[in-house]
Amino acid sequence: MKILKRIIIWLVVLIALLIGVAYLLPRTYHVERTVLIKGQRDMIFSMVCDSQNWEYWTPWSTEMDSTVEEEFIGNCEVGAIHRWEGEEMGKGEMMITEIVPYRKIVWQLGFEGFSEKMSMGMTFNKDEDGYVVTWTADGNLGYNPLYRYYGLMIDSDLGADYDKGLHQLKKVCEALPDYPGIKVGEVEPMPAISIKDSVTMEEFEAFLENSYKLLYMYAIRNDAEFKGHPYTIYYNWAPEAKTLIEAGVPLAVSINGEDIIMSVMSPGGKVVKAVHRGAYEDVGKVHDAIAQYMSVLGLESAGAPWEAYITDPAQEPDTSKWETIVYYPIK
Repeated sequence: MKILKRIIIWLVVLIALLIGVAYLLPRTYHVERTVLIKGQRDMIFSMVCDSQNWEYWTPWSTEMDSTVEEEFIGNCEVGAIHRWEGEEMGKGEMMITEIVPYRKIVWQLGFEGFSEKMSMGMTFNKDEDGYVVTWTADGNLGYNPLYRYYGLMIDSDLGADYDKGLHQLKKVCEALPDYPGIKVGEVEPMPAISIKDSVTMEEFEAFLENSYKLLYMYAIRNDAEFKGHPYTIYYNWAPEAKTLIEAGVPLAVSINGEDIIMSVMSPGGKVVKAVHRGAYEDVGKVHDAIAQYMSVLGLESAGAPWEAYITDPAQEPDTSKWETIVYYPIK
């Protein structure tokens, strides 16, 4: 009986000692890891700011938890939210609280069952060899003794995930094309009229010029209101033979076609897009860059690419100011 009493006393003393030591441990924590990435600043920033791009580099992916379900509200803006719930990853929410474009992003991160939230941030600083990306985490461990003891391991535990994520971010960004502004987005289809035919490279320019002239004249005769920009869809690319293309003009409302002029919907849906500024003869480099972007990220094509011509050459003779947007539909 005396031995049992002594054991109980020692256990009480030990527990009291452990609790006392816990409150002597730091109440706050700071985790920080960095990596140097050689690549386009806007591409690196976009891979981090857009929560849906995290799947390409995050250490917390479906490979870690195949049961996870995600929800995205907003995109790369203050107040944008990413929620998730899974058997391994638990239930949590990450919200952007601060953005300094191309320089800094701050999120507030919380998990169900934990009252304290984490402040997570990334900074992007220019270096002569690229950009130094710094990933940080700061928070309060509260009064729970267990959390205080976990604070002793959080740097090595969370830091290991940060190291893995930054290494994967570096790998992805350095494999992406050296072309600014490529991004994934959505395009809304709209009523349009178009002309479709197979042409050789020699016939290409004349076909587009004549087609747009016919389309605009037809729309004006039918009192149609123009909306958006003229476009060309490339159903195949055969420089040595004939390429099947479609020249189209978007409208505010649908009208009937006539003869070779078709009543259609302009292309749309989920796309990878990029802007080309300059003479049209150089637009091929944008197509090549988008193809590389899709290959690196494993994006699957969902149809024929198209170009939208923002600048009217008749109104702007300076080719350096011409703007063309290239779209590739994806699944």
